[in-house]
Amino acid sequence: MMKIITGIVGILLVLIIEAIKYQLFMALDLAIKLGVFVVSLIALIKGVYEYQKAQKWKKAEFVSKEIKEFFSDFDVKRALLMLDWGNNEIDLRPNEIARKKKLEFDDKIIEAALKTHLEVDDGFTEEEALVKTIFDVLFDKLIMFEHFIKSGLVKSDDIKPYLIYWIEIIANPLNDRKPEFVKEQMFKYIDLYGYQELRRFFERFGFKIKY
Repeated sequence: MMKIITGIVGILLVLIIEAIKYQLFMALDLAIKLGVFVVSLIALIKGVYEYQKAQKWKKAEFVSKEIKEFFSDFDVKRALLMLDWGNNEIDLRPNEIARKKKLEFDDKIIEAALKTHLEVDDGFTEEEALVKTIFDVLFDKLIMFEHFIKSGLVKSDDIKPYLIYWIEIIANPLNDRKPEFVKEQMFKYIDLYGYQELRRFFERFGFKIKY
């Protein structure tokens, strides 16, 4: 009888030991799988972080390049000077206006230059036509930034620190850098000649042009 009991106990012990071994094996296998998963997850997170970092760097480089080109443009420089001053003079290209190297300007010539064809009977003077062309270049260059934003290349906040001063001069009705009659004429010009993308660009910064 004792031999039978001893045998049964021995079998139970063997079964218990095997069960423990199996549980240990399963636990070890689970631990290995969890370890692999954690390592893979860390690698994925690091990869995403590095990708986002690289994208931010590329975007910063792109913005820097475009802003630099914008402010380096000869006509943009002249337009911004005319926006920033009530009267001054701008440099001229060789033979841009006969026998002149510089053009004196004031707010009245800007207003006259931005008159629409509905407001002018006798055409524009040579000086007015040049000022008009210069502002056309400025508006087209600003529209370029609107295209960048629409395509997702940049956000308005990316370029705001560089352009907001000039945007406010043109589009903010509370900004008094330019007199009201000049702003009204600019708004009329923008409205009549279909600069819709320029209007949307200004709206991104909270300024809705009303004429």
